[in-house]
Amino acid sequence: MGQLKNTFSWSFSASEDFEQCRRRRYWGKYGMWGGWDRNATPEQKASYRLNKMDNRWGLMGQAAENAIMWVLKQHQAGKTVSVDDAWKNIARPFMTKKWTESTEGNWRNSPKHYCCLRGHYYKTLGGDEEKEAKRQLAAQIQNCIANFIEKVLPRVGSINPAQEFQIATPEQGGDVEHFIYEGVKIYSIPDYAYKIGDEVHIHDWKAGKIKADQHKLQLSLYALWAIVKHGASLDNIFLYVEYLNEGQVLPFQITEQELEETKTLMSDSVGEMTEYLVDHDREKNEPLPKEEWELALDPASCGQCNYYELCKPELDAQE
Repeated sequence: MGQLKNTFSWSFSASEDFEQCRRRRYWGKYGMWGGWDRNATPEQKASYRLNKMDNRWGLMGQAAENAIMWVLKQHQAGKTVSVDDAWKNIARPFMTKKWTESTEGNWRNSPKHYCCLRGHYYKTLGGDEEKEAKRQLAAQIQNCIANFIEKVLPRVGSINPAQEFQIATPEQGGDVEHFIYEGVKIYSIPDYAYKIGDEVHIHDWKAGKIKADQHKLQLSLYALWAIVKHGASLDNIFLYVEYLNEGQVLPFQITEQELEETKTLMSDSVGEMTEYLVDHDREKNEPLPKEEWELALDPASCGQCNYYELCKPELDAQE
């Protein structure tokens, strides 16, 4: 096998990391690179391990999504399942497995294959607080499943697998869903997408809080994915933010102007990221020295960052 290449890429999450803290983007894209190799430096290994870290809210979202997609597949197969079925067969085993992996610490030797929760790693979650957190997560997941069955399934239950887009996700291994735009690899992973005639319908599952403006911007990238990768017409793209916990849906289409604004945001962000590369060369994709990637302007945000332990000596020195 040839040596893996760290290709320049862009996504909304990468853009958010870069805007909030340049150093966080450095750790997540460059500092961690090669950290899986036995000959990697301690810093590489540490940043790679921290890059794989999860948090309990992310875990909750994964569990809810796994459960509702199982419900949908069961429905497509002609089987009726309940909230309790989805919780006991899919969501609860997933949460139990991940939580156990985190507490047992197998991720120390294999961070890619075992879950590590930030609350366990930084010892901010334990005792009665942890018990209450698990109870709240379980209740929210079950509420998401209930709202999906009652309010979303009637709208998507008639879709058959032949209409669905096959979307490459991280769980499948290999490279995840992306498209190439202006020579840049753009990561874009819709939760659920299908065709009805010439129409493309894209749904995004949200198990957490309503953030309408942020989520509409995220789905505008999915619209560009449908146009570039699947030849869809903008007029025929229908977008839905499914707020599962609240049982609400935000259906919308985007205009040509809004699509151009998304393209501009993306191009501007790519340009700013390029300034942190040696010779501004995206093909080589070699980062400037770590010290050139500034720490967050608000140090209070650092305590919530996966890479806090790597930056702590520098933060302490500043104080």
